[in-house]
Amino acid sequence: MLLHPTPFLQVYKGITDETSLLHCFNNLLDTYQQAYVETDMRAMYNPTRMEVIKQATEDLLQKIKSVCPSCNTPGYWITNATKGLPCSWCGMPTKGILSNIYECKSCLYTSEKMYPYGKEYEDPGYCDYCNP
Repeated sequence: MLLHPTPFLQVYKGITDETSLLHCFNNLLDTYQQAYVETDMRAMYNPTRMEVIKQATEDLLQKIKSVCPSCNTPGYWITNATKGLPCSWCGMPTKGILSNIYECKSCLYTSEKMYPYGKEYEDPGYCDYCNP
């Protein structure tokens, strides 16, 4: 919680319960006759940001565990994706991912994994021809 505008120098951060919030708020009102309150968006107090950081950490761990089949260097990972998964109704290519391209940054070995998300056809709802 920050106090605004600048002339006020009293700032309270990391408030996590109603009792503390009311105490800080009333203290500001008593001192300045006004208070400026805003959400604390630091990651340690923001569940949405914590979830994104958790997912990024899990992705990094998966990348570290993925080793190159040619030289065994960690970090063999997706560097590109090929769109064109066919529509299940008309068979035309869609924007769905048909394959992922993996590349080793050490020896430059590459490989392609077809149907990386376990489906060989895209839902017609995502087809630019069936559902323009």
